[in-house]
Amino acid sequence: MRTSDGRWIRRFFGGLLAIIGCFDVIGSLTAHHPLRSQVLESLLPADVSFGGRTGTVIAGLALLLLAFGVARGRRAAWQLTMIALVASVIFHVVKDLDIEEAALAAWVAGGLWWMRRHFRAASDVASMRRGVAILFAGVLLAAAYGIAGVWLLRTELRPGFELPRAVLNLVRSLAQQSAAYDALTDRAAWFLGSLPWIAYGLVMLGLLLLLRPVVAPAAGAAERERLRAVIERWGWNPISHLALDGPLSHFWIDDESCIAYRVRGTSAIALGDPIAPPDRREESVQRFVRYCDEQGWNCAFYAIAEAGPYRAQGFTLVPIGSDAIVSTAGFDLKGRRRASIRYAVRHCERLGLTFRFISGPDALASHAQQISEVSGAWLGGGKGPELGFSLGGLTTLRDPDVTVGLALDPGGVLHGFVSWLPVPARKAWTLDLMRRRPDGVPGVMEALIAASIQEAAARGIGEVSLGLAPLSLEGASGDRAYRALKDVYAGIDRFRRSRSLRHFKAKFLPEWQGRYVAVSSAPAVPEVLLALLLVHLPPTSWLALRLRALAPRRRRPQSHRWVGAG
Repeated sequence: MRTSDGRWIRRFFGGLLAIIGCFDVIGSLTAHHPLRSQVLESLLPADVSFGGRTGTVIAGLALLLLAFGVARGRRAAWQLTMIALVASVIFHVVKDLDIEEAALAAWVAGGLWWMRRHFRAASDVASMRRGVAILFAGVLLAAAYGIAGVWLLRTELRPGFELPRAVLNLVRSLAQQSAAYDALTDRAAWFLGSLPWIAYGLVMLGLLLLLRPVVAPAAGAAERERLRAVIERWGWNPISHLALDGPLSHFWIDDESCIAYRVRGTSAIALGDPIAPPDRREESVQRFVRYCDEQGWNCAFYAIAEAGPYRAQGFTLVPIGSDAIVSTAGFDLKGRRRASIRYAVRHCERLGLTFRFISGPDALASHAQQISEVSGAWLGGGKGPELGFSLGGLTTLRDPDVTVGLALDPGGVLHGFVSWLPVPARKAWTLDLMRRRPDGVPGVMEALIAASIQEAAARGIGEVSLGLAPLSLEGASGDRAYRALKDVYAGIDRFRRSRSLRHFKAKFLPEWQGRYVAVSSAPAVPEVLLALLLVHLPPTSWLALRLRALAPRRRRPQSHRWVGAG
């Protein structure tokens, strides 16, 4: 059976359990069969029948809690659901001779047992240990609370304290049966009513911890160096080099094939295409999908360079923008269409600016303070926080394989800098950081990138990627759905900065290549897109994000504004 079939089976049972859980809770509160109740009263005491009604509510709530874990294929959730369904069968019979509901619960339990091979996803080991500990601790604390409370309130309860009666009172309270004590004061009545709530709360907390998703193993320094060697041979996607910095985890197919990814919630987001020999990429994708399926994660690949192989495997493709690719061999400053770049270069030359290209560590060694100042001023100019995952930061400049371009005036003042990531399998560079002083020489970015392209050509680099123009769909598939997406993106004011970025990159007359997020399951697209946002954002509190959103924006001065993004 295919992985996608197993995913639909799990979601079917997860949805079915949620429906049954709702019916159990609502039915216990509203449904009543007088004739069946009369027959049951002749067989069982009334307290037992009411206890069955309470047990049905508890079983229904448990099924609602477990439904999500079952939909994710979690083994622990499957095991606990089987227990809850068996208990539900018994409670339905005891409650009101509800044979139909009992048969439904038994049928679902049988189906889950028959399909048990599809529920293999593990829960986080540390969370499972804490969950089991809390379950046991909850039982012990509930017992201690119930017994100690009766002893402390022995003058306010009737009859007096007796250990067997205190234990019986706890059991009857949990079963929602009449208490073994009579309260003589309001405080004693509150105590007797609080017993089940405290015990159930501790049990629910333990269940939530048992069902937490698996935490992906973090890659260590030795594993990152191992990945560096693979990238030097098979790094083909323009952002492959960021796998050494952005993602936290690595999935190794063999010694030559790796996928770098990060998990947010229940979604595993891979950075770019698999870093693998061309004939192993398709198998790498299949293996990673199976691995994510076993962990109960959604599977997605971000900024893939080729859509065909993923579409053939049934992935849902969501366009995210277009990559600007410039061939170094045919690049020059001639012609009307590159007039703005030519003017920027001549303007910088007249002011005496020079461009230096050195490795990242050398740039930090000679200009660390100025680089930090320029970067801080750039980020403080309304650009927002420094993002991660598929975007590098100043930490990437520590990498000796990163090339940094510096724009310096005759006095040694740094007016702007760019950083370029290597793409070995393409013999290419990818633009990562691009920052300048707010009061720097106008046009310095255009001139610095033009000089970078010429430097790349001199070093034997065949092409450079100017990076993704988000939400720009040039180069993406031209069917009706993508045209509709393009119209939507174009009409949203908050994406004006993306259009400005695309306009800046278009000055270099690039070839636009579409980039996509490939999601293994169409229903998971909204969840994956949310996870994608979270993996890019820096770790911060929700309160900090709200305060930042409410803060008034500073208006940038309009004087000395250069036409373009540079």
